[in-house]
Amino acid sequence: MLGKRKLISAVIAVALLVGMFSVIGLAAPKEVTMWTFAPNNAAEWNDRKADIEQKFKIKFNIKLVAENAFVQTLQAAMMSNKDVPDIIEWRIEQNQILYANPKKCFVLPLDKYVAKSKNFKYVPAGRVAFVKFGGHVYGIPHDVHPVVLVYNDTLWKAVGVDVAAIKTWDEFFEAAKKLTAEKKDGKPVHYALPTQNGGLNDTMLMIFQQTGAQILDKNGKPIFTNNPALKEYITKWLDWYHSGVMCAWDWGAFPTLLANGTLASYCSPDWWVPQVDQAAKDGKYQFKVRALPYYKPGGPQTASWGGTFMAIPKTKENEKNADFLYQIIEYGQLDEAAAISRFKTSGMLSPVTTVWDNPVYKQPDPRFGGQKLGELQTTLAKQMPSLNNGEVFWTAILEFGNVYSEMVTGKISVDEGLKKVQQVVSQKYEQLIK
Repeated sequence: MLGKRKLISAVIAVALLVGMFSVIGLAAPKEVTMWTFAPNNAAEWNDRKADIEQKFKIKFNIKLVAENAFVQTLQAAMMSNKDVPDIIEWRIEQNQILYANPKKCFVLPLDKYVAKSKNFKYVPAGRVAFVKFGGHVYGIPHDVHPVVLVYNDTLWKAVGVDVAAIKTWDEFFEAAKKLTAEKKDGKPVHYALPTQNGGLNDTMLMIFQQTGAQILDKNGKPIFTNNPALKEYITKWLDWYHSGVMCAWDWGAFPTLLANGTLASYCSPDWWVPQVDQAAKDGKYQFKVRALPYYKPGGPQTASWGGTFMAIPKTKENEKNADFLYQIIEYGQLDEAAAISRFKTSGMLSPVTTVWDNPVYKQPDPRFGGQKLGELQTTLAKQMPSLNNGEVFWTAILEFGNVYSEMVTGKISVDEGLKKVQQVVSQKYEQLIK
Protein backbone atom coordinates (compact mmCIF):
# COMPACT_ATOMS: atom_id res chain seq x y z
CA MET A 1 0.00 0.00 0.00
CA LEU A 2 2.81 2.36 0.94
CA GLY A 3 4.55 1.63 -2.35
CA LYS A 4 1.40 2.47 -4.30
CA ARG A 5 1.05 5.75 -2.44
CA LYS A 6 4.64 6.65 -3.27
CA LEU A 7 4.02 5.76 -6.90
CA ILE A 8 0.87 7.89 -7.03
CA SER A 9 2.71 10.77 -5.37
CA ALA A 10 5.52 10.49 -7.87
CA VAL A 11 3.09 10.48 -10.80
CA ILE A 12 1.33 13.57 -9.42
CA ALA A 13 4.67 15.32 -8.93
CA VAL A 14 5.70 14.60 -12.51
CA ALA A 15 2.32 15.80 -13.78
CA LEU A 16 2.67 19.03 -11.85
CA LEU A 17 6.15 19.58 -13.24
CA VAL A 18 5.00 18.90 -16.79
CA GLY A 19 2.11 21.31 -16.32
CA MET A 20 4.40 23.93 -14.93
CA PHE A 21 6.90 23.65 -17.76
CA SER A 22 4.12 23.70 -20.34
CA VAL A 23 3.32 27.23 -19.15
CA ILE A 24 6.75 28.43 -18.17
CA GLY A 25 8.92 26.49 -20.61
CA LEU A 26 12.21 24.73 -19.91
CA ALA A 27 14.23 27.55 -21.47
CA ALA A 28 12.07 30.35 -20.16
CA PRO A 29 13.92 33.54 -19.18
CA LYS A 30 13.55 34.77 -15.62
CA GLU A 31 13.28 38.37 -16.73
CA VAL A 32 11.29 39.73 -19.68
CA THR A 33 11.54 43.30 -20.95
CA MET A 34 8.90 44.95 -23.10
CA TRP A 35 9.24 48.27 -24.90
CA THR A 36 6.21 50.39 -25.63
CA PHE A 37 5.85 53.89 -27.02
CA ALA A 38 2.33 54.58 -25.69
CA PRO A 39 2.02 56.08 -22.18
CA ASN A 40 -1.60 54.94 -21.82
CA ASN A 41 -0.69 51.37 -22.70
CA ALA A 42 2.35 51.49 -20.42
CA ALA A 43 0.00 52.39 -17.56
CA GLU A 44 -2.15 49.36 -18.40
CA TRP A 45 0.86 47.03 -18.41
CA ASN A 46 2.05 48.40 -15.09
CA ASP A 47 -1.40 47.70 -13.66
CA ARG A 48 -1.14 44.12 -14.92
CA LYS A 49 2.53 43.68 -14.06
CA ALA A 50 2.00 41.66 -10.86
CA ASP A 51 -0.48 39.33 -12.54
CA ILE A 52 1.84 38.68 -15.49
CA GLU A 53 4.81 38.13 -13.20
CA GLN A 54 2.89 35.66 -11.06
CA LYS A 55 1.44 33.74 -14.01
CA PHE A 56 4.73 33.34 -15.89
CA LYS A 57 7.14 33.35 -12.92
CA ILE A 58 9.18 36.22 -14.32
CA LYS A 59 10.23 39.74 -13.58
CA PHE A 60 8.35 41.85 -16.13
CA ASN A 61 9.99 45.15 -17.08
CA ILE A 62 8.08 47.81 -18.99
CA LYS A 63 10.17 50.47 -20.71
CA LEU A 64 8.63 53.55 -22.32
CA VAL A 65 10.56 54.54 -25.45
CA ALA A 66 9.91 57.80 -27.29
CA GLU A 67 7.77 57.24 -30.38
CA ASN A 68 9.98 59.37 -32.63
CA ALA A 69 13.06 57.35 -31.64
CA PHE A 70 11.51 53.90 -31.26
CA VAL A 71 12.57 52.30 -34.54
CA GLN A 72 16.06 53.80 -34.48
CA THR A 73 16.58 52.70 -30.87
CA LEU A 74 15.35 49.20 -31.63
CA GLN A 75 17.51 48.93 -34.73
CA ALA A 76 20.60 50.09 -32.83
CA ALA A 77 19.98 47.57 -30.06
CA MET A 78 19.50 44.73 -32.55
CA MET A 79 22.65 45.64 -34.51
CA SER A 80 24.75 45.72 -31.35
CA ASN A 81 22.89 42.74 -29.86
CA LYS A 82 22.78 44.64 -26.60
CA ASP A 83 19.71 45.37 -24.47
CA VAL A 84 17.32 44.12 -27.14
CA PRO A 85 13.80 43.86 -25.69
CA ASP A 86 12.09 40.48 -25.53
CA ILE A 87 8.77 41.99 -26.61
CA ILE A 88 7.76 45.24 -28.26
CA GLU A 89 4.48 47.08 -28.47
CA TRP A 90 4.47 49.32 -31.51
CA ARG A 91 2.09 51.29 -33.70
CA ILE A 92 0.30 49.73 -36.64
CA GLU A 93 0.53 52.82 -38.84
CA GLN A 94 3.90 53.73 -40.38
CA ASN A 95 5.44 50.84 -38.46
CA GLN A 96 8.68 50.69 -40.54
CA ILE A 97 9.57 47.22 -39.21
CA LEU A 98 7.24 44.74 -40.96
CA TYR A 99 8.10 43.13 -44.29
CA ALA A 100 6.61 40.35 -46.39
CA ASN A 101 9.99 38.60 -46.35
CA PRO A 102 10.66 37.31 -42.80
CA LYS A 103 14.41 37.67 -43.40
CA LYS A 104 14.01 41.44 -43.70
CA CYS A 105 11.50 41.80 -40.89
CA PHE A 106 12.55 43.21 -37.51
CA VAL A 107 10.31 40.74 -35.68
CA LEU A 108 9.63 37.01 -35.74
CA PRO A 109 6.73 35.58 -37.75
CA LEU A 110 4.11 34.10 -35.44
CA ASP A 111 2.46 31.84 -38.00
CA LYS A 112 3.01 28.53 -36.21
CA TYR A 113 1.64 29.97 -32.97
CA VAL A 114 -1.45 31.72 -34.28
CA ALA A 115 -2.33 28.65 -36.37
CA LYS A 116 -2.62 26.59 -33.18
CA SER A 117 -4.04 29.32 -30.95
CA LYS A 118 -7.54 28.82 -29.58
CA ASN A 119 -7.84 32.58 -29.06
CA PHE A 120 -6.26 34.18 -32.13
CA LYS A 121 -8.79 32.66 -34.53
CA TYR A 122 -11.43 34.95 -33.02
CA VAL A 123 -9.51 38.17 -33.77
CA PRO A 124 -11.40 40.05 -36.54
CA ALA A 125 -9.73 39.47 -39.91
CA GLY A 126 -9.88 43.17 -40.70
CA ARG A 127 -7.67 43.84 -37.71
CA VAL A 128 -5.25 41.00 -38.41
CA ALA A 129 -4.73 42.47 -41.88
CA PHE A 130 -2.71 45.34 -40.39
CA VAL A 131 -0.05 42.94 -39.02
CA LYS A 132 -0.13 40.45 -41.89
CA PHE A 133 2.50 40.93 -44.61
CA GLY A 134 3.17 38.42 -47.37
CA GLY A 135 0.88 35.93 -45.68
CA HIS A 136 2.86 36.10 -42.43
CA VAL A 137 1.34 37.26 -39.15
CA TYR A 138 3.92 39.27 -37.22
CA GLY A 139 1.99 40.54 -34.22
CA ILE A 140 -1.11 40.40 -32.07
CA PRO A 141 -3.27 43.54 -32.08
CA HIS A 142 -4.00 45.29 -28.81
CA ASP A 143 -7.31 46.68 -30.00
CA VAL A 144 -9.91 46.76 -32.78
CA HIS A 145 -10.83 50.46 -32.96
CA PRO A 146 -14.13 50.15 -34.85
CA VAL A 147 -15.27 53.46 -36.33
CA VAL A 148 -18.70 54.97 -35.65
CA LEU A 149 -20.32 58.30 -36.55
CA VAL A 150 -20.78 60.67 -33.60
CA TYR A 151 -23.17 63.51 -34.39
CA ASN A 152 -24.92 66.51 -32.86
CA ASP A 153 -28.55 65.46 -33.16
CA THR A 154 -29.76 68.89 -32.04
CA LEU A 155 -28.02 70.84 -34.80
CA TRP A 156 -28.86 68.40 -37.56
CA LYS A 157 -32.53 68.22 -36.64
CA ALA A 158 -32.67 72.02 -36.43
CA VAL A 159 -32.12 72.07 -40.21
CA GLY A 160 -34.58 69.24 -40.79
CA VAL A 161 -32.15 66.33 -41.06
CA ASP A 162 -32.48 63.08 -39.12
CA VAL A 163 -28.99 61.63 -39.39
CA ALA A 164 -30.18 58.29 -38.05
CA ALA A 165 -32.29 57.86 -41.19
CA ILE A 166 -29.49 58.59 -43.68
CA LYS A 167 -28.46 55.48 -45.60
CA THR A 168 -25.44 56.44 -47.72
CA TRP A 169 -22.56 58.90 -47.69
CA ASP A 170 -23.96 60.51 -50.83
CA GLU A 171 -27.17 61.25 -48.90
CA PHE A 172 -25.13 62.50 -45.95
CA PHE A 173 -23.15 65.01 -48.00
CA GLU A 174 -26.26 66.21 -49.78
CA ALA A 175 -28.00 66.75 -46.43
CA ALA A 176 -24.87 68.51 -45.13
CA LYS A 177 -25.58 71.41 -47.48
CA LYS A 178 -28.56 72.26 -45.27
CA LEU A 179 -26.33 72.17 -42.20
CA THR A 180 -23.78 74.55 -43.72
CA ALA A 181 -26.34 76.95 -45.19
CA GLU A 182 -26.09 79.33 -42.23
CA LYS A 183 -23.10 81.62 -42.75
CA LYS A 184 -21.16 84.13 -40.71
CA ASP A 185 -18.55 86.34 -42.36
CA GLY A 186 -19.04 84.25 -45.48
CA LYS A 187 -18.22 80.95 -43.78
CA PRO A 188 -20.51 78.18 -42.48
CA VAL A 189 -21.40 78.37 -38.80
CA HIS A 190 -21.60 74.57 -38.64
CA TYR A 191 -19.64 71.90 -40.49
CA ALA A 192 -20.53 68.27 -41.18
CA LEU A 193 -17.13 66.57 -40.88
CA PRO A 194 -13.48 67.38 -40.13
CA THR A 195 -10.51 66.55 -42.37
CA GLN A 196 -6.81 67.35 -42.44
CA ASN A 197 -7.21 67.36 -46.23
CA GLY A 198 -3.88 65.66 -46.67
CA GLY A 199 -4.87 62.51 -48.50
CA LEU A 200 -5.62 59.05 -47.15
CA ASN A 201 -5.67 59.85 -43.47
CA ASP A 202 -8.36 60.57 -40.84
CA THR A 203 -11.85 60.89 -42.39
CA MET A 204 -10.77 60.12 -45.95
CA LEU A 205 -8.97 56.94 -44.87
CA MET A 206 -11.86 55.74 -42.73
CA ILE A 207 -14.44 56.09 -45.50
CA PHE A 208 -11.96 54.63 -48.01
CA GLN A 209 -12.00 51.35 -46.10
CA GLN A 210 -15.72 51.04 -46.80
CA THR A 211 -15.29 51.26 -50.57
CA GLY A 212 -13.80 47.83 -51.23
CA ALA A 213 -11.01 49.53 -53.19
CA GLN A 214 -7.38 48.62 -52.53
CA ILE A 215 -4.08 50.39 -53.13
CA LEU A 216 -2.07 47.13 -53.10
CA ASP A 217 -2.93 43.78 -54.61
CA LYS A 218 -2.87 40.59 -52.52
CA ASN A 219 0.86 40.26 -53.14
CA GLY A 220 1.57 43.76 -51.84
CA LYS A 221 2.16 45.31 -55.26
CA PRO A 222 0.85 48.88 -55.81
CA ILE A 223 -2.27 49.20 -57.98
CA PHE A 224 -3.07 52.91 -58.18
CA THR A 225 -3.70 52.78 -61.93
CA ASN A 226 -6.25 50.66 -63.80
CA ASN A 227 -8.21 50.71 -60.57
CA PRO A 228 -11.76 52.01 -61.24
CA ALA A 229 -12.93 51.63 -57.63
CA LEU A 230 -10.04 53.73 -56.31
CA LYS A 231 -10.46 56.42 -58.98
CA GLU A 232 -14.20 56.58 -58.28
CA TYR A 233 -13.60 57.16 -54.58
CA ILE A 234 -10.92 59.82 -55.04
CA THR A 235 -13.17 61.67 -57.50
CA LYS A 236 -16.16 61.42 -55.19
CA TRP A 237 -14.13 62.56 -52.19
CA LEU A 238 -12.85 65.64 -54.01
CA ASP A 239 -16.43 66.55 -54.93
CA TRP A 240 -17.47 66.15 -51.29
CA TYR A 241 -14.56 68.27 -50.11
CA HIS A 242 -15.22 71.07 -52.60
CA SER A 243 -18.87 71.21 -51.51
CA GLY A 244 -17.57 73.16 -48.51
CA VAL A 245 -19.17 71.06 -45.77
CA MET A 246 -15.90 70.03 -44.09
CA CYS A 247 -13.70 71.99 -41.70
CA ALA A 248 -10.07 71.51 -40.69
CA TRP A 249 -9.28 68.64 -38.35
CA ASP A 250 -7.84 70.49 -35.35
CA TRP A 251 -6.44 67.98 -32.86
CA GLY A 252 -6.07 70.44 -30.00
CA ALA A 253 -9.37 72.29 -30.47
CA PHE A 254 -11.53 69.27 -31.26
CA PRO A 255 -13.51 69.26 -27.97
CA THR A 256 -14.10 73.01 -28.30
CA LEU A 257 -15.36 72.69 -31.87
CA LEU A 258 -17.88 70.09 -30.71
CA ALA A 259 -18.93 72.09 -27.68
CA ASN A 260 -19.55 75.34 -29.57
CA GLY A 261 -21.35 73.64 -32.45
CA THR A 262 -18.77 74.37 -35.15
CA LEU A 263 -18.35 70.65 -35.76
CA ALA A 264 -21.63 68.74 -35.96
CA SER A 265 -20.34 65.21 -36.54
CA TYR A 266 -17.21 63.12 -36.93
CA CYS A 267 -16.08 59.60 -37.79
CA SER A 268 -14.52 58.13 -34.69
CA PRO A 269 -12.60 55.05 -33.59
CA ASP A 270 -13.15 54.11 -29.95
CA TRP A 271 -10.10 56.03 -28.73
CA TRP A 272 -11.38 59.34 -30.17
CA VAL A 273 -14.99 59.14 -28.94
CA PRO A 274 -14.13 60.90 -25.62
CA GLN A 275 -13.56 64.15 -27.53
CA VAL A 276 -17.31 64.64 -27.18
CA ASP A 277 -17.31 64.21 -23.38
CA GLN A 278 -17.25 67.88 -22.41
CA ALA A 279 -19.80 68.90 -25.03
CA ALA A 280 -22.15 66.15 -23.87
CA LYS A 281 -21.63 67.14 -20.24
CA ASP A 282 -22.44 70.79 -21.00
CA GLY A 283 -25.94 69.70 -22.01
CA LYS A 284 -26.47 72.36 -24.66
CA TYR A 285 -26.72 69.74 -27.40
CA GLN A 286 -27.91 66.15 -27.60
CA PHE A 287 -25.33 63.88 -29.19
CA LYS A 288 -26.04 60.55 -30.83
CA VAL A 289 -24.00 57.75 -32.34
CA ARG A 290 -24.62 55.40 -35.26
CA ALA A 291 -22.91 53.13 -37.79
CA LEU A 292 -21.19 54.89 -40.67
CA PRO A 293 -23.49 55.47 -43.64
CA TYR A 294 -22.97 52.98 -46.45
CA TYR A 295 -20.54 53.87 -49.20
CA LYS A 296 -22.62 51.52 -51.30
CA PRO A 297 -25.69 49.69 -49.92
CA GLY A 298 -24.74 46.31 -48.52
CA GLY A 299 -21.13 47.22 -47.83
CA PRO A 300 -19.41 47.55 -44.44
CA GLN A 301 -20.55 50.35 -42.12
CA THR A 302 -17.34 50.71 -40.18
CA ALA A 303 -13.58 50.99 -40.56
CA SER A 304 -10.53 51.05 -38.30
CA TRP A 305 -8.00 53.74 -37.50
CA GLY A 306 -4.88 53.67 -35.37
CA GLY A 307 -3.76 51.04 -32.92
CA THR A 308 -0.85 48.98 -31.66
CA PHE A 309 0.41 45.42 -31.72
CA MET A 310 2.78 43.21 -29.74
CA ALA A 311 5.63 41.37 -31.43
CA ILE A 312 8.91 39.58 -30.70
CA PRO A 313 12.12 41.23 -32.00
CA LYS A 314 14.19 38.88 -34.15
CA THR A 315 17.29 37.82 -32.21
CA LYS A 316 18.83 34.40 -31.58
CA GLU A 317 17.93 34.65 -27.91
CA ASN A 318 14.33 35.58 -28.65
CA GLU A 319 14.07 32.79 -31.24
CA LYS A 320 15.15 30.34 -28.54
CA ASN A 321 12.52 31.72 -26.15
CA ALA A 322 9.81 32.38 -28.74
CA ASP A 323 7.45 29.65 -27.51
CA PHE A 324 7.43 31.23 -24.07
CA LEU A 325 7.35 34.85 -25.24
CA TYR A 326 4.39 34.16 -27.51
CA GLN A 327 2.43 32.93 -24.50
CA ILE A 328 3.06 36.26 -22.79
CA ILE A 329 1.96 38.42 -25.71
CA GLU A 330 -1.14 36.33 -26.34
CA TYR A 331 -2.07 36.57 -22.67
CA GLY A 332 -1.34 40.29 -22.73
CA GLN A 333 -3.56 40.97 -25.73
CA LEU A 334 -6.21 38.26 -25.67
CA ASP A 335 -6.96 37.51 -22.03
CA GLU A 336 -10.72 37.74 -21.50
CA ALA A 337 -10.66 39.36 -18.05
CA ALA A 338 -8.17 41.97 -19.24
CA ALA A 339 -10.31 42.69 -22.31
CA ILE A 340 -13.34 43.46 -20.16
CA SER A 341 -11.27 45.59 -17.79
CA ARG A 342 -9.76 47.51 -20.72
CA PHE A 343 -13.19 48.45 -22.02
CA LYS A 344 -14.36 49.51 -18.56
CA THR A 345 -11.40 51.79 -17.96
CA SER A 346 -10.61 53.15 -21.42
CA GLY A 347 -13.60 52.42 -23.67
CA MET A 348 -11.26 50.66 -26.09
CA LEU A 349 -12.40 47.43 -27.68
CA SER A 350 -10.01 44.48 -27.46
CA PRO A 351 -9.94 41.86 -30.25
CA VAL A 352 -11.34 39.26 -27.85
CA THR A 353 -14.66 38.55 -29.52
CA THR A 354 -15.51 35.79 -27.05
CA VAL A 355 -16.38 38.37 -24.39
CA TRP A 356 -18.35 40.77 -26.56
CA ASP A 357 -21.64 39.42 -25.19
CA ASN A 358 -20.63 40.48 -21.68
CA PRO A 359 -23.03 43.00 -20.09
CA VAL A 360 -20.25 45.59 -19.86
CA TYR A 361 -20.59 46.16 -23.62
CA LYS A 362 -24.34 46.64 -23.42
CA GLN A 363 -24.55 49.49 -20.94
CA PRO A 364 -26.48 52.69 -21.81
CA ASP A 365 -24.13 55.58 -22.52
CA PRO A 366 -25.39 58.87 -21.03
CA ARG A 367 -23.34 60.88 -23.52
CA PHE A 368 -25.61 59.60 -26.27
CA GLY A 369 -28.98 59.67 -24.57
CA GLY A 370 -28.70 56.11 -23.32
CA GLN A 371 -27.66 54.53 -26.62
CA LYS A 372 -25.50 51.44 -26.13
CA LEU A 373 -22.22 52.47 -27.73
CA GLY A 374 -20.35 49.29 -26.77
CA GLU A 375 -23.00 47.09 -28.33
CA LEU A 376 -22.82 49.12 -31.55
CA GLN A 377 -19.02 48.89 -31.62
CA THR A 378 -18.93 45.13 -31.11
CA THR A 379 -21.57 44.62 -33.80
CA LEU A 380 -19.66 46.75 -36.29
CA ALA A 381 -16.28 45.23 -35.46
CA LYS A 382 -17.49 41.89 -36.78
CA GLN A 383 -17.89 43.40 -40.26
CA MET A 384 -14.60 45.30 -40.28
CA PRO A 385 -13.18 45.45 -43.83
CA SER A 386 -9.66 44.24 -44.63
CA LEU A 387 -6.95 46.15 -46.47
CA ASN A 388 -4.22 44.38 -48.43
CA ASN A 389 -0.94 45.12 -46.72
CA GLY A 390 2.73 45.00 -47.64
CA GLU A 391 6.10 46.74 -47.36
CA VAL A 392 4.99 49.76 -49.37
CA PHE A 393 1.51 50.25 -47.90
CA TRP A 394 2.40 53.18 -45.65
CA THR A 395 4.90 54.48 -48.19
CA ALA A 396 2.04 54.52 -50.67
CA ILE A 397 -0.15 56.42 -48.21
CA LEU A 398 2.58 59.04 -47.76
CA GLU A 399 3.25 59.34 -51.48
CA PHE A 400 -0.45 59.69 -52.21
CA GLY A 401 -0.52 62.52 -49.67
CA ASN A 402 2.29 64.27 -51.54
CA VAL A 403 0.33 64.15 -54.79
CA TYR A 404 -3.08 64.78 -53.23
CA SER A 405 -2.37 68.49 -52.77
CA GLU A 406 -2.03 68.85 -56.54
CA MET A 407 -5.24 66.95 -57.19
CA VAL A 408 -7.32 68.83 -54.65
CA THR A 409 -6.19 72.19 -56.06
CA GLY A 410 -6.89 71.08 -59.62
CA LYS A 411 -3.28 71.33 -60.78
CA ILE A 412 -3.45 67.77 -62.03
CA SER A 413 -6.31 65.36 -62.73
CA VAL A 414 -7.11 62.31 -60.64
CA ASP A 415 -5.73 60.07 -63.40
CA GLU A 416 -2.51 62.06 -63.54
CA GLY A 417 -2.16 61.99 -59.78
CA LEU A 418 -2.70 58.24 -59.51
CA LYS A 419 -0.19 57.68 -62.31
CA LYS A 420 2.44 59.71 -60.44
CA VAL A 421 1.86 57.75 -57.24
CA GLN A 422 2.03 54.45 -59.13
CA GLN A 423 5.38 55.32 -60.67
CA VAL A 424 7.04 56.32 -57.40
CA VAL A 425 5.63 53.52 -55.27
CA SER A 426 6.33 50.87 -57.92
CA GLN A 427 10.00 51.87 -57.95
CA LYS A 428 10.20 51.58 -54.17
CA TYR A 429 8.40 48.25 -54.29
CA GLU A 430 10.89 46.83 -56.80
CA GLN A 431 13.79 48.02 -54.65
CA LEU A 432 12.37 46.43 -51.52
CA ILE A 433 11.64 43.00 -52.97
CA LYS A 434 15.16 42.54 -54.40
